[in-house]
Amino acid sequence: MDTNIIEMSHVDKMFGDFQALYDIDFSVKKGEIVVVCGPSGSGKSTLIRCINRLEEIDEGTIVVDGMNIYDKKSSINEIRAEAGMVFQHFNLFPHLTILENTNIAQVKVKGISKEKASAHSMELLKKVGLEHKAQDYPSSLSGGQKQRVAIARTLAMQPKIILFDEPTSALDPEMIGGVLDVMRSLAQENYTIVCVTHEMGFAKEVGDRIVFMDEGRIVEENTPIEFFERPKSDRAKLFLREILTH
Repeated sequence: MDTNIIEMSHVDKMFGDFQALYDIDFSVKKGEIVVVCGPSGSGKSTLIRCINRLEEIDEGTIVVDGMNIYDKKSSINEIRAEAGMVFQHFNLFPHLTILENTNIAQVKVKGISKEKASAHSMELLKKVGLEHKAQDYPSSLSGGQKQRVAIARTLAMQPKIILFDEPTSALDPEMIGGVLDVMRSLAQENYTIVCVTHEMGFAKEVGDRIVFMDEGRIVEENTPIEFFERPKSDRAKLFLREILTH
């Protein structure tokens, strides 16, 4: 776990006149699980969306697995195959079955045969406990099931890095457990994971490192034990007090 697979250096990001990220220096080692937390609007989702070029940066550099992703020669498809994203709102295609949703990028982006893609997809749907839903459509699934399909779809591209953008925040409380269980199992499999979440129990249990953001800046980062028991900044202390008492 000595090699950095993600390196962000002096990254700024603007949305019009609003600066969402200020001079971000952030690195993640291969196989590390980093949880990014902070209040709403602190830049957490923007940070991880920049890692696979869902957002363009204004200043700085981002290197993912040795590839400068803002170099004109870098392929967007290659970047997104390396760093797969699981979104808050699933983004499944409503007109495709669960199996077809999991197959589509394998066939279209990787050029894998439909038969081979289907066999791989079924393995992944089994992994997330949904192989029996393969021929169903997204509309028949609960929110938690949709999110588990979205995770299977991301895994289908065999990424080295998985980026989770608040994967449980759109779910009813009773749906969250199943998604967190799948994420826990991935954490055991040597994926590199960067996860934006408000699930502090999960952060404490699974994270190797906690990164706390506020107002577009990284305020502090530490091991889960240190962060939760001995936060350094007043802002992190206030955040933890608010989130852990609700």
